[in-house]
Amino acid sequence: MKMSKVLVVTVAAVGAAGWGMAAHADGKAKFEADCAECHEAGDFAGEDAKALADTIKKIAAGQQKHKSKITLTDAEITSVAAFMAAGK
Repeated sequence: MKMSKVLVVTVAAVGAAGWGMAAHADGKAKFEADCAECHEAGDFAGEDAKALADTIKKIAAGQQKHKSKITLTDAEITSVAAFMAAGK
């Protein structure tokens, strides 16, 4: 029985890590497509991902001034903000 729990936890951890890498890749791709013309991800390294996401949501909603209009889903905003906070 104990071995089954270890296996379940291991599979869940590997799955979460894989999802995290996929989300990071999506965030990177979206950042490069929509943001990299004016911004560098490294400029946001270490910043709070939630705070960045909140700012990006305001920009997308037209509530905060920005050079150009951006159209992102909530999931895209979350992944872009996480990528930016990682600064990679």
